[in-house]
Amino acid sequence: MDYQIDHDPIDRGHLVVASGELDIQATPRLSTVLAMAATSPGGRLVLDLSEVTFIDSTALGTILKAAAQLDEGGTLLAVVAPEGPVRRLLEMTNLTQRFRLFTDRGTALSADGAPA
Repeated sequence: MDYQIDHDPIDRGHLVVASGELDIQATPRLSTVLAMAATSPGGRLVLDLSEVTFIDSTALGTILKAAAQLDEGGTLLAVVAPEGPVRRLLEMTNLTQRFRLFTDRGTALSADGAPA
């Protein structure tokens, strides 16, 4: 296992922190954690990808599916992705418009939920 996915409650929502390689092996755990967070009370989900070194299409698809579920439930999704390969992937696939994107966790946690 070359990944770790943790989750914690935060003020008005949930924090999910991933690290390592998010690939097909990580997708079931990522999907479960994001689905749990989507059904939890609160108005936001912060997904921290700061320590993710690789992300494949299955994990990216899982995040997009969760984003759609969160939108339906009125939950805001904030993704933390500093400069690096994960952020470049999000930019190249034009997903930066799909959710709020932040360079660090502190800024994402203190954001008020207004569009970036």
